[in-house]
Amino acid sequence: MTTNGNETPAPVSNLRAARKEQTQARAASKAAHPAGKAATPAKEAPAKKAAAKKQAAKGGTPKLRWQFPSGFAERATTGQTASFDGGELSMKPVDGKWKATFTKGGTETVLAEGVGAAKAYTACVGYVKGQAA
Repeated sequence: MTTNGNETPAPVSNLRAARKEQTQARAASKAAHPAGKAATPAKEAPAKKAAAKKQAAKGGTPKLRWQFPSGFAERATTGQTASFDGGELSMKPVDGKWKATFTKGGTETVLAEGVGAAKAYTACVGYVKGQAA
């Protein structure tokens, strides 16, 4: 059968009542199903976030705030630093590679040398995690 688009649709009687019945049926079905009674992930997320904050406050790794001595635009030439445990972590470029160090009280500890920027960063974070544990 072909249509030309001029046909009028059959009127739907009592549409509001039909939708209300469908909504009630869905609610009853959801209530009866065991999975419908489980907590939703959206409700669990705040509880997990609160637990994560408490764990971090108890003794998790401190957050490092990296600073760029000569500005962010010059980070590839001057490196970056972060304060930790009364000392200073630093990542500095040396001959196209990076050097990660921790300096405290005039004593410099080399964490990684002659590696890429990502490995130097990983060495700094690993050092912080090891010291915090």
